[in-house]
Amino acid sequence: MYENKNLPQISSAGEGFMSKVKRFFSVLCRNDITVSRTKDIFRLPILAFLIIALLTLEISVPVILISLFCGVEYTIGGEDFLQQKKISFKP
Repeated sequence: MYENKNLPQISSAGEGFMSKVKRFFSVLCRNDITVSRTKDIFRLPILAFLIIALLTLEISVPVILISLFCGVEYTIGGEDFLQQKKISFKP
């Protein structure tokens, strides 16, 4: 019978919710965020950075925003990113 190759494939064995959650957290653990200015200050897995930022929310949000205006650069990278994503206000 004729099979249309232009249609997206639909898998009958759908991915469960827990496997999606597991994949999400593995991506957060495999990739890291680097904080740098003229050289690297520190590097953490994204999951650890988010946990620290959320636990110290009242302090971390102003510190992150002020540091961006002072030339600090946040770089997100790892094996799941083709290119590193840089967050900064550097000219």
